[in-house]
Amino acid sequence: MLASMTLLGLLAAAAPSVLWAQAAGEASPEEQERAREVLRQKESDPSKEENLEQILNKTQQDYSLVKQGWWDIFLNIDYTYFGDARSQDALIIEQTRNGRNQQPTFQVVDFRPIDVVQDAQHTITPRLSVDYGVLDNLSLGFALPVVGKYDNVDDVTEFDIGDVSMRLRWQPFAALPGQARWTLLGEVTAPTGSSPFETELGEELATGDGYYSASLGVNVSKVIDPVVAFGSFSLIQGFKEDGLDQVRQTLDGQPLILTEVDPGLQAQLGLGVAFALSYDVSMTFQYQLGYAQETDLKFANGLSASSLDQTIGVFNLTTGFRLSPDRVLNVSVGFGNTEASPDVFLGVSLPFTVEKLSQLI
Repeated sequence: MLASMTLLGLLAAAAPSVLWAQAAGEASPEEQERAREVLRQKESDPSKEENLEQILNKTQQDYSLVKQGWWDIFLNIDYTYFGDARSQDALIIEQTRNGRNQQPTFQVVDFRPIDVVQDAQHTITPRLSVDYGVLDNLSLGFALPVVGKYDNVDDVTEFDIGDVSMRLRWQPFAALPGQARWTLLGEVTAPTGSSPFETELGEELATGDGYYSASLGVNVSKVIDPVVAFGSFSLIQGFKEDGLDQVRQTLDGQPLILTEVDPGLQAQLGLGVAFALSYDVSMTFQYQLGYAQETDLKFANGLSASSLDQTIGVFNLTTGFRLSPDRVLNVSVGFGNTEASPDVFLGVSLPFTVEKLSQLI
């Protein structure tokens, strides 16, 4: 006799989160500094056009590169808080028996959210970035993050290295006064952080994505007195990760073990403007939009499933406070406006150049 039943098993969402970094268009302290300099026009300057040219020709972190043969060592300390009412995804599985003494067979029939849970997470990330000027318009660099996380809901703390990345930046055109500055970027990220597909769910937190990825993008900025307008677009492709052995849930009394993850393509877009309220205070308005295709999952018992695709949109407001002539404290608040976005985002960033170490190299 044929009997069938539907089992609901909770499965944490495996779709990769969209990463926002300065390479993806985040408003940097240098962009805010550019806006300050425009408002800070000196009477001794021959003309505003010459002043703008000086601004654009400065060595900046995002939109002008390290001079040939020079090193730029940069340390950034970020604190972020995410508060969200996130959906908990369910793997909908159909169980079928062809006879009383026959082994049941299973088939995935759906993968959808069935519950909403509150999530709150604190993260602090010191990130060391090193760039070397191969040419005046071409630089090679790497970034090494260390990630500390605390989850209020599960009361879990994690402190580990994050995913290490290497990047290549190229400016194909010489920037002229009054024209936009274009930067092309390529980046490769290695899964050196703890993987979300290898941690024990509810007991550990991931500090990395869990797979290799490569990205291509473009950044553009333009000084439009008295603001700096900027934008970016990038594509990120994650690569399949197999050999996993993570228990995601139980099925008919047996553990359902995740063995393979194949992430989908991600696209990211950022648009914003930065301007100075005074010499010591600046503000940046930015909108960030990201889309991640579904992620394919495979399990040890032959089951396979695909997570839901995600669209994440966040509006960010950042205020920069000058602490010293060469140091700016940035405080950000962001609000999500799509279903997959965090409800609220708070961030504090304190970047500075490691000048003494740079001079020794």
